Amino acid sequence: MAARIFLALLLTCALVAHADESNLPRIAVIPVFTDATENYIEQDLVLTAEGVFLQSGRFEVIDVSSHVDYEGSHEDQNLRLRAIAADFTVDIFMLLDVSPPHVDVSHGTAATLNVTRSTSLDVTGRFYTSEGSLLGSIREKKYSGVQGSTSVDLSALANQGVILVVQRSLSEILPYEFSFEVEGGPVFRFPMGTDYGVDKGMVFSVVALSRGIPRSSEEYRQLSSHGLIQIMDSDENSASARLIAGHLVEGSRVTAVENSTPGMLALSYAVLPTEVVPGDNLTGEENETSKLANQAEFSGGTCKWGLSLTGSLFTGVLPRMSSIGIRGEIGTRLPLASPSLGLRIGAGFEACYLAQNTRADSITASANTASFAGTASLNLEWMMSSRFGIILSGVGRIGTSADSWNVTDWRGFSRDALPGELYYAEIKPAAISFSAGLAYMVY
Repeated sequence: MAARIFLALLLTCALVAHADESNLPRIAVIPVFTDATENYIEQDLVLTAEGVFLQSGRFEVIDVSSHVDYEGSHEDQNLRLRAIAADFTVDIFMLLDVSPPHVDVSHGTAATLNVTRSTSLDVTGRFYTSEGSLLGSIREKKYSGVQGSTSVDLSALANQGVILVVQRSLSEILPYEFSFEVEGGPVFRFPMGTDYGVDKGMVFSVVALSRGIPRSSEEYRQLSSHGLIQIMDSDENSASARLIAGHLVEGSRVTAVENSTPGMLALSYAVLPTEVVPGDNLTGEENETSKLANQAEFSGGTCKWGLSLTGSLFTGVLPRMSSIGIRGEIGTRLPLASPSLGLRIGAGFEACYLAQNTRADSITASANTASFAGTASLNLEWMMSSRFGIILSGVGRIGTSADSWNVTDWRGFSRDALPGELYYAEIKPAAISFSAGLAYMVY
């Protein structure tokens, strides 16, 4: 009850604070589910959805519960929405639906006789225009997890689902949009701040806005403006943004539409100097202690300025040996010459699985082992266009060497390999490696 009163007060205060924001689109939340068993508090779920919309700073929330068509049959839905929109000047409707809870019961085994329950429910938001046209729908399934004899707070579970649905709708169905005049660059400032829902870290796709038929070569050039910008700083009435990709022509009028986080895919190639300890009684090239490993790497990462997450899958080969591994890193991406030149710095963890041929007839499978390392990387990213680029990378690693190999003999038993059964008794990964490759930006 206290939480419900708090949400109502918060909503009232927010409505007063936003009363003068007549330029914001007006949204109304209408519940369309029937809760015969009273699992949820309908008004609390509506208040939760309205609170998230208000906190975004992008909507004016309208309470339409007093309208005669607030409740009604699905067959009359379009007529009802049009009537409400006309009487309350509503631009967008969210129809909120929550399914009855579904409980999965497991009775365990005869030895334990434990009974466990897992409760799930679906929360759906359907979004309509004032004319009753469907904009889109979002569904989230919420699980309580495995429970014993304790009861599940269904109202809290439904509230969590409502929050997720509204948050997804802000980027997937109701993206933020505004226009501004391009001045300077690559950092741009415009009179739209937190009061209008523009927050630090947001990413926008930008396209030129036509002012009519171009009358000069300069106006033709301005129509080529396009790309991605990221909000770097924002106060109540203004914000600054930096180019991530593309090109904006000074003097052009552009429209910015909220975009999800851009990503970068890269395919790289590296030659790694590798120290090896040969197996016993090898001669010639097979007895060399220095080898060059060829490695290919496929990686993907976030492409905003600032916090950076990167994951990589790589594979390498030596004569009579192959490897496959993964690497994950967290770091930062810094603009050197925005948007074309960026520097990515990261640190993380690497795991690699290695397999080599064996020299003994009694061994029925390849010898295998694994190595682990902590990594630090430095990546220079040069984008030749808004999507394609070149990456130069350096990776340093400190970790284990591959010196304990496992084999399976002809009897099917697993054991440690002997040096005389291997071509490589030990492999020491390169402390520092360099690679070059091609990159593609996804947005």
